[in-house]
Amino acid sequence: MILIFSLTACGGKGGGASDDPNLGKYIGEEYSSDGSDWYSIDDVLEGESYIELKDGGKGVFCLGGDATDIKWTLENGTLKMTRDSLESNGTLKDGMITLTDLWGNDTVTITFQKEGDSEAAATGDALLDWWNGDWYGWWKMSGCSGGYEDMEGEWWDVCGSIDIGADKTGTVKLWDEDYSKDDPMAEASVTLSTSGTGEHGTLTSESGYFTDVDLEHADWIIDPGLEDYEDLIRIDGWYESGDDEFYYEIYLRPWGTAWDDMEEDSWPALYSSWYVPLIEAGKSMPDAVGADMPADSGNAGTAAGTSAPDGTGIVTEEQVQKGYVWMNEVNNNIFDTTYEEIADYFGVEGKFVKEEYSDHMKRNQRYYKWISKDNENHFIYVNFAEKEPNVFTVSAYNTSGFSGTEAIEKYLDTVKAEAAEANKASVASEGTKDFSATVTQFAHDDVLVKITTKIPKSGWSYDEGKKCLVENDDPTAFGAGSIRFEVRAKVEDFDYYKKDFENYQDIADRKIGGITFHGRTYKHIGYDWIEYVAQIDDGRALSIGLRKLDCVPGTAPDVILSSMTIK
Repeated sequence: MILIFSLTACGGKGGGASDDPNLGKYIGEEYSSDGSDWYSIDDVLEGESYIELKDGGKGVFCLGGDATDIKWTLENGTLKMTRDSLESNGTLKDGMITLTDLWGNDTVTITFQKEGDSEAAATGDALLDWWNGDWYGWWKMSGCSGGYEDMEGEWWDVCGSIDIGADKTGTVKLWDEDYSKDDPMAEASVTLSTSGTGEHGTLTSESGYFTDVDLEHADWIIDPGLEDYEDLIRIDGWYESGDDEFYYEIYLRPWGTAWDDMEEDSWPALYSSWYVPLIEAGKSMPDAVGADMPADSGNAGTAAGTSAPDGTGIVTEEQVQKGYVWMNEVNNNIFDTTYEEIADYFGVEGKFVKEEYSDHMKRNQRYYKWISKDNENHFIYVNFAEKEPNVFTVSAYNTSGFSGTEAIEKYLDTVKAEAAEANKASVASEGTKDFSATVTQFAHDDVLVKITTKIPKSGWSYDEGKKCLVENDDPTAFGAGSIRFEVRAKVEDFDYYKKDFENYQDIADRKIGGITFHGRTYKHIGYDWIEYVAQIDDGRALSIGLRKLDCVPGTAPDVILSSMTIK
């Protein structure tokens, strides 16, 4: 962006007294060069950026520390600013200026927020003004059963936005570290009532969804008056899908609220390392948890027993986007992946941001970036936790400056193919070992099937309780791919949950252990499945289900199925 200014010093005084509510200083917030990719203006330009509207149609425009006197008019929400023979156009609404034509450059868009205003413009309705805006906190799971049994007590940071209109109806969006504002974990249509135990009334869900289950009227009843702390809301509910259940609790406070009135063990996990630096830097809430960390936040240190590796972190734009797809969609063991393995994948040491000891999590943490050489504002931000001495594994990761959804659409097939080739090479070089297991029908120990096969010499283990071969040395590893074996009396018994299967498709039959199995794919409880089912004899049917695994010829899953015998 090349701008030519008549320069004066930034920071002039305001105009004379006036009742015009539009007068005042508007601080630069966000910048886009194409109207689709947005960045914090502080990450794009150094120095102050603001518009000051003074009485009498006079004002100051300051961008990146360079200021010029302007004249301005406002008519029906359309703002026009002039200097010399140049003109800028935009809108002024609800305390925000959006410039869409900057001195003749109509590809740049910049937003400015009125000084002292929150992102959600005040409505004059105290009830709406308290609820509307951005929220931050954490959520946890308890009472877990079925496929979520191993996630008992897990918790994550969460962001949210609440938008309620004058008719007291609106929307609540929530997203944790695995989602984003554009792809939320939960979205609910809500109604706001003045009745409740406190001054802020009660918010009630009417419809919507939480992860992959529907929300209905009064599934959420949110009454801030019931909480022990000011400016705190609590959302709770039961997740139920077949045999899979858990109870969830979500605690949120308005973005910018300090949590130091609570004990540290009640703070969100990223409160000190991410949230506080953003608040201190005057940043608005990002669209993804962990994103837009100020470059100079925190203190680089040596909290761990060894010094932190450090490099440029510079890779190509394609590597950045494919790296995110690999981490988010293909690597089923991402939270067991070490810093060294991530660096090997990218082919370069990450850019070290900081290191700290988290009192909240009781562990050392390191923060790194892998950055696009084509656009330094496009990067992956990765948090590593020291769960074992001097071994740092991924604990969280986020994109910044590019769309993860678009990256997945563009690169998923390519990244899967690359991962399959790497898997084939690993299996071929490492070799296999013998494996056997006996699987019985639930509550019928006399109805059993013995399975023998070959598995890779490392990187796989068996979960006896769940009858699963797990693509991880730890059979309890969360999120790992697996091959599940199940015995029932008839093939039809495996269709008990078929009504809940999403994207169901029949695929080619496969001969396994000399028996022809019928193949099908579907999505169930948030996971993608490939399932093969066959009637072994009159009293035994076997299901072989691949969860979060592809069965590309030559890869470990293919070798396991091809080597299998069934008795």
